[in-house]
Amino acid sequence: MTTRSRSLLRLAAPVLVLAGATVIPPTTAAQAGRPKPHATTAAAVARATDAVTLNPVADAWVDASRPSTNAGRTSSLRVDAVPRQVAYLRFDVTGVTTDPTAVLRLYVETASSTGVDIHPVADNTWDENTITYANAPPIGATTVRSGPVGADTWVSVSVSSLVTGNGPVTVALTTTNDTGLRVTSREGANKPQLITPSPPNPSPYVISRLGAVTYQAASDVTGETYTGSLKSVLESAVIELNRLGGGTVRFGAGTFDFGAEYMKLEGIRKVTFVGAGMYDTLIRNDNSSAGDTEPFNTKGWDSVIVRDLAVSAEGAFRSTSDALDFDDGNNMVVERVRVTASRGRGIVFDGKNQNWVSMGNTVRDCVISGAQSDGVELLATSGDTVTGCTITNVGGHGIQVNRASSSADQPNKTADHNVVSDNVINQAGQDGINVNGGTDNQIVDNHVTNSANVTPNRDGIRVTTATGVTCVDTLVSGDLAIDDQTVKTQRYGLYITEGCDGTIVGPGTTFTPNRVSAVRDAGTGTVFR
Repeated sequence: MTTRSRSLLRLAAPVLVLAGATVIPPTTAAQAGRPKPHATTAAAVARATDAVTLNPVADAWVDASRPSTNAGRTSSLRVDAVPRQVAYLRFDVTGVTTDPTAVLRLYVETASSTGVDIHPVADNTWDENTITYANAPPIGATTVRSGPVGADTWVSVSVSSLVTGNGPVTVALTTTNDTGLRVTSREGANKPQLITPSPPNPSPYVISRLGAVTYQAASDVTGETYTGSLKSVLESAVIELNRLGGGTVRFGAGTFDFGAEYMKLEGIRKVTFVGAGMYDTLIRNDNSSAGDTEPFNTKGWDSVIVRDLAVSAEGAFRSTSDALDFDDGNNMVVERVRVTASRGRGIVFDGKNQNWVSMGNTVRDCVISGAQSDGVELLATSGDTVTGCTITNVGGHGIQVNRASSSADQPNKTADHNVVSDNVINQAGQDGINVNGGTDNQIVDNHVTNSANVTPNRDGIRVTTATGVTCVDTLVSGDLAIDDQTVKTQRYGLYITEGCDGTIVGPGTTFTPNRVSAVRDAGTGTVFR
């Protein structure tokens, strides 16, 4: 159970109804009988007590494929690119002062890799019971985008530029995604909200351990605190930051133990998780159940940073239960993170499932050992980078750039345009670096030694593919892949298999000694420079 408190003003808690909005001043920590939160700044008090949450006075969606149909009383607003569906929401804004700020909160019912675009609408005279695609007011240019969103989650976006004063404000929602999405309407349980002025962001939340199984997330900015299990306080803090546009969760030195639990969140954007250092802060769990039990069990995260901490995911082997698992993650950075144990992979970015994309992610300066499967896997990703990492004694590949399986939602989706550079990999159980299909992947300046110490007949660097799956224009340059053990296990320094075309082997490579030989080239069109 998580308890929540916020220290604001020591007054009674009246309820104020204002223009369709209900404002309930938060209960103080003393009133609630909960742990005393941190101090609250005067500015935060002023902003928090003045905030008004407004629900729409009208909303509807229109459909280009049914231009004369009205959909003004449905519980969901539909937004789609093909056929074009546009949602309209109108708020009656009251009580704002000069230089207003505002946040729009939407409850998204279905996941979207692109999310919603928000547009201004100058005409506020439309009626939700009569609006159709044929008579809908024109919309302005996109003001802000939500970015990728998960299913059944709140998303918050700043719309301050659209709220210039008191009076009616209409916004329109569109998407560039032709699979569409649904947002709960004012007729539903999770009504859209316009919060003005924007509530204070509590960032950073500081996570501290109060006892064997009790933790607290506390904000010095707002006095907000959550107390309970590590899972409950961490998820509560992250959800709150996500609602307000992002922020930081900070861990001090020490061990933060989920027990058998784990963090599982979708649709998080612009949140930073930071510890005191990869040898000072440890986040761990221990779970051998037949399911994904990752301490970082995520989906649809965007522009999130994880840095300066260690993660240990203990338990019986399960190949897809990892330490840090980022499904459909984009524009993320994992840096100076140490993985000391994992039931499966150490770090994985996964873009294989329907509507999933994994692009623009960076894994940098990480230290990984004890993973029972791959150290790092880029699965059906595009434009990801793994650089400067040290990976030792993992059960699978040191680093794998991998296609989706033939049975995945996006069968055989390849990983393209990824870069693996300047990594040190020693005693990987299978290949040191494995590139399985894809186009224009770059393997540059890596130091690979003594691979295949679990699975025989594996190599330092292997460029391979399956029948009918593209494997084109891989670059291998400046790499060292040797076996310096007395009893050698690494078969070839570099093995290019059948089906791979146009591999470029650049200068500065060292592929000897190894158990069998330096290079085996079974590909076509390989160029040695």
